[in-house]
Amino acid sequence: MGSEKKIEKNYRQDIDGLRAIAVLAVILFHISPSILPGGFVGVDVFFVISGYLISLHIFKEIDNGTFSLTTFYQRRVKRIIPVMMVVCATVTVFAQFVLLPTDAENVASSALWSIFSMGNVYFWLHQDGSYFATASDQLPLLHLWSLGVEEQFYIFWPLLLILIYKIINKSIFLVVVGLVSLGSFFLAEVQYQDAPMFVYYMLPTRMGELLVGAIVALIELNNRVKLSRPMAITLSFSGLLLFAVSLLIITKNSVFPGLWALVPTVGTALLIFAGTYQTLLVQRILAFRPLVFVGLVSYSAYLWHWPILAFYRYGNFEINMVSGSVLFFVIMFVAWLSYKFIETPFRRVNLGPRAVFSLYYFLPASLLSVACVVFLKLDGFGLRWWSPNYANDVKTIAELTKPSYEYDYVCQSFLVDDNAIKGDRCVVGKRSADQAGNHISTVLWGDSNAAHFVGAVGAFANYSGFQFRNIQASSCPPIKTSPDRFVEPDKLSKCAQSIKNIWPSLSGYKNIIISSAWTNYTSRSKDFLQVFFTDLEELTETADNIILIGKVPFFLNYDRYCWQKKLSFPYMNCNYDTAPIDRSIALVNQQLKAFAKTHPKIDYYDFNSYLCPDGLCSVFDLDGEPAYFDRTHLSLPASWKLGEQIIHEDGVPQVFQRLVN
Repeated sequence: MGSEKKIEKNYRQDIDGLRAIAVLAVILFHISPSILPGGFVGVDVFFVISGYLISLHIFKEIDNGTFSLTTFYQRRVKRIIPVMMVVCATVTVFAQFVLLPTDAENVASSALWSIFSMGNVYFWLHQDGSYFATASDQLPLLHLWSLGVEEQFYIFWPLLLILIYKIINKSIFLVVVGLVSLGSFFLAEVQYQDAPMFVYYMLPTRMGELLVGAIVALIELNNRVKLSRPMAITLSFSGLLLFAVSLLIITKNSVFPGLWALVPTVGTALLIFAGTYQTLLVQRILAFRPLVFVGLVSYSAYLWHWPILAFYRYGNFEINMVSGSVLFFVIMFVAWLSYKFIETPFRRVNLGPRAVFSLYYFLPASLLSVACVVFLKLDGFGLRWWSPNYANDVKTIAELTKPSYEYDYVCQSFLVDDNAIKGDRCVVGKRSADQAGNHISTVLWGDSNAAHFVGAVGAFANYSGFQFRNIQASSCPPIKTSPDRFVEPDKLSKCAQSIKNIWPSLSGYKNIIISSAWTNYTSRSKDFLQVFFTDLEELTETADNIILIGKVPFFLNYDRYCWQKKLSFPYMNCNYDTAPIDRSIALVNQQLKAFAKTHPKIDYYDFNSYLCPDGLCSVFDLDGEPAYFDRTHLSLPASWKLGEQIIHEDGVPQVFQRLVN
């Protein structure tokens, strides 16, 4: 058969080509998700490749009686640790100079966990996944979660194989590994809604991808599937198709990992397995020299790309076509430097296991750990600890943009319980003398876009003499119907439970004020408003007055921390131009207003005439201070000021005056 014969080689260029495509997909996705919506699946491709290569070596050496746990870990340390330590040290030190103290402190914590192969555990336990959390794309070491998964697999998998691989029938072993792998995918699928962070970051729900690679290695090594050339061609093109589909079809809104993860995982497995025939077209393409080069530097590219992008975004710099292209080339250049001057030299040094473990890992890990502890003791201030004004300036600026959820009397959470529905803490406003002791007859209900109106409505309530309860379920629409079409999968369970808890209590209120991130839900389903209006009709059977509050303008380039960051980034631009209200907001507000006109018990109110005088909207209030907490939410101090401004200029709006009686 000549060139069609199955070729056994220690080094496979097509796998480096596959690595290249995976890392390029990840980098392009992180530069802009619109380029490759499913580019993040490149990480899953890496998992399969790692599972295959590691398992293939272990299987061969156990079969030959040459496997050494010490040698295995020595190779892993030389391959993984040097660049990782340099990245962790560089990022951690740099963070102490330029990041806000809280963020710099979090970087030191994540570095400390990561150097002990626990980065994924750290981000599972400590990453703030709330709606208002610091954007995940600005956490410089977040990407080390995947390294934690791999390193934990490297710890447990060889130990398990030493115990059982030689004594168990290979067919039974293959079936067991296959079932465990499939179980991992199913576990991720069923646990996603209840524990999305665990599912995303932890080994039990990720090891299926690594084990798929191990299955390919076991099948290949034991010649359990005889591939003809036509079958190999079919498998290679099928694998390529599955990989391409996953890049284009799977998005960040998909339930992932889970059963969707089988698409890129199986696709990668087919490409690897079919690649034992190196003369196939797909494999020749993957072995293209430029791709192989990118594959060789892919580990460094992965480790450096994320902190470069994170620091760039942290500085409030926009990533567009020009800046994105420059960043891409910077990343690849840094990756080449890292590969040439860190990866390659350290890997080629001929040292014994004790020296490798001591010099490559224990010494740098100890030094970096001490540095991280010092940075933590300094509360992330670094050298700024000794600046007499820095801490006060940060605190003063933070007070101006403080969000609603940081105030005790604002009852906003992902899961609304009886404490918010019945507790006194959530009641705002002042009662007139003749109302003393009466039941609270008004409720402000919605999501975070209702919470940021607590101040403005509170100003009306204080002036007019009424009280209201506020109940807000974060990222959850104010409806009775199942929210599954309107919210992200990881928030669905708590949202559905919150609706179930809140809805029965609404019949006890004469007056219901509703606001919401209307545009968020209409963008997910064009049917949202019709569902909302249908459920609203039911509320009119028990309520006397319902007020719908329109969506305020959003500012996509707004950074709530800009003025605080400017203390360390003196050249940051914190001036934001005025702009007309977005068409999507204008449209949804118009639809709400039109519906309110059709029902005698429903009114519509819009704050935008005050936020957008002369039709131009600004992130600043009349005093020139920031009015927004983040891109879409008013700060609560600004909300109170807005209500007081309206009272001063025009008095309490008539629709709110009705709530007194």
